[in-house]
Amino acid sequence: MFSGWKLTNDIDILIRQKNGQFQFDLLAKTITIDNEPFNSEFHMLSEIAAWFDKDLLDNGIDRSLILSATLNVNFKAIVTDGKPKSKTKKIIYLKLDMTSQILTDEKQYSTEKTREMEYHYIDKNKDSKSTD
Repeated sequence: MFSGWKLTNDIDILIRQKNGQFQFDLLAKTITIDNEPFNSEFHMLSEIAAWFDKDLLDNGIDRSLILSATLNVNFKAIVTDGKPKSKTKKIIYLKLDMTSQILTDEKQYSTEKTREMEYHYIDKNKDSKSTD
């Protein structure tokens, strides 16, 4: 879910950081970047936390049974300029190595996923003609 299309709402955060590790604590609804608290809004945390809470409710799972629920994301963002005559202002290559883990007193559930993505920032005003 983290690497879905809604990540575009937070792409500027990843660009500013360039690389590092996010850790999302879904129970406490907190984020750290490289083990430092991140206090700005990160839309994907809200999306994932809301989904997690709803999924527990929909499946009749008592939240108190979950000891830990985390998503760790190692990321690397590389920004390059678009071609001079193109509407693309810049291209962002993003590599995500994600590990999620849910821990109960009975079992540990975890999964890993790697995803590489490319975002294009388009200048929608390029080559537009004035009507003045």
